[in-house]
Amino acid sequence: TLQMNSLPKPFQTGLMIAACLGSIFNGPILRKAIEENELEVDSFIKSGKDGGYIEESESGSYRWTHDQIQQAAYNLIPPMQRESFHFQLGQRLLENSTNCDVKRDVLFFVVDNMNKGKDLKLDRGQMTQLARLNLQAGNEAMSTSGFHSAAKYLQQGINLLSKDSWIHEYDLTIQLYDAALDTYYTAGQFSNFEVAVKQPLTHAICFEDKLNSYHHLVRFLTASGRSEEALETCLSVL
Repeated sequence: TLQMNSLPKPFQTGLMIAACLGSIFNGPILRKAIEENELEVDSFIKSGKDGGYIEESESGSYRWTHDQIQQAAYNLIPPMQRESFHFQLGQRLLENSTNCDVKRDVLFFVVDNMNKGKDLKLDRGQMTQLARLNLQAGNEAMSTSGFHSAAKYLQQGINLLSKDSWIHEYDLTIQLYDAALDTYYTAGQFSNFEVAVKQPLTHAICFEDKLNSYHHLVRFLTASGRSEEALETCLSVL
């Protein structure tokens, strides 16, 4: 990090941004992450390669030549500013992406960075937006059988909900809980499941919105050897 401190400030900015994108990143993602007036991306990539900081992989992506170099680049960000740096980077990626991009290539870069700023003083709109993005990321991870990653995103989405979300963000709330129950059950995270299943059964406003919870609850009770409770639950639904 001491050696990096002597590098030109724009190049340091590029290193900090690239460090937040992970061990592997590609050119299009980097272009969305770096403001045009901050740094010329092609010049940054060339300097990064020439300086031995990054290298191009066979797939055309870029990777750090060593994880300690990535860590040193990350350490350029003052510790007290890291949460806001990540959050602003995620927002910038989101703003510079099309809906199609967010559904595919950019989504996890956006959500992973914005989640690192979750403890900032976010307003209600930002909290709701981030909860919705975590729902999207959770569903995307589930579609590729990344059950534990999906559970992490969906739990984060639930944690971001306001206390009155069942009133003011009902659709988002029921979608998050339904997806989380699917994921917790599939991933075998039964302690999380038992906590989460109570919420829709208590707060969902219609029978149809409780069906998914009842379905998984009966499966869970049966798999846990609690057949009597499973039967009682079935009878209570009929």
